[in-house]
Amino acid sequence: MSKYPPGYSVTRLESAGSTNDEAKAAAQALAVDGTVIWTPHQAAGRGTHGRDWTSPPDNLAVSILKRPRMPMRFAAQAALVSAVALADALPSIGLADQRIKLKWPNDVMVDGCKISGILVEGAAAGSSVEWIVAGVGVNVLHHPTETRHPATNLADAGIQTTPEAVLEAFLASFDSWWGRWRRYDFQVIATAWMARTQHVPGEMLSLTQGRDRISAVYKGLAVDGALVVEGEDGIETHITSGEIFATDDATPNEAD
Repeated sequence: MSKYPPGYSVTRLESAGSTNDEAKAAAQALAVDGTVIWTPHQAAGRGTHGRDWTSPPDNLAVSILKRPRMPMRFAAQAALVSAVALADALPSIGLADQRIKLKWPNDVMVDGCKISGILVEGAAAGSSVEWIVAGVGVNVLHHPTETRHPATNLADAGIQTTPEAVLEAFLASFDSWWGRWRRYDFQVIATAWMARTQHVPGEMLSLTQGRDRISAVYKGLAVDGALVVEGEDGIETHITSGEIFATDDATPNEAD
């Protein structure tokens, strides 16, 4: 009996440059929905905004190919689905639930430090999704040190586990949350995400919008997954791309 949910075909690579690139190549070669490629050693992964996301041996890098029938404008929501799924999976490997928080748009945090990176890529067929690749990196035994946000790993958090165990827990959770998203709508994901976010409505945030750094009040998530904030002028804005920083961090390091 497979340890993975039905409908997933899982391939382990001893090492890879980027599991997302491997999964994208598989998608272009007409691989089926549910194709999963993972490795404990990723040498040339990418994070958001094109930043490097390396994964030394004994970490987890996994990419999941999905072929949902949906308008392309909804594809970006898959990043929040993946984040909710990973946050929901970590307690099953021993991490206390209250230590896990989510940071918009796609970071899973443990004790205030980043433990995971998520990158969703896809292709369109007209205005519809042809395929989506959800890439997730989890710091199991190692984490980077020179980053713009503090990072951690599961071992330092007191969890002795393996990339395989994390993968098994994550895929089970991903399958469940992906199914809820597709059966219902994004609101079920937004509700779960907001229940875990490290921010509270009314909190002042420091964030990037394009090339600008702004301060705004956190209001919640929009129905499409955008961050809703209120500016000093009292006008609400929906942020679809950007990054949140600590309010006292005036000059963030460009590494990630």
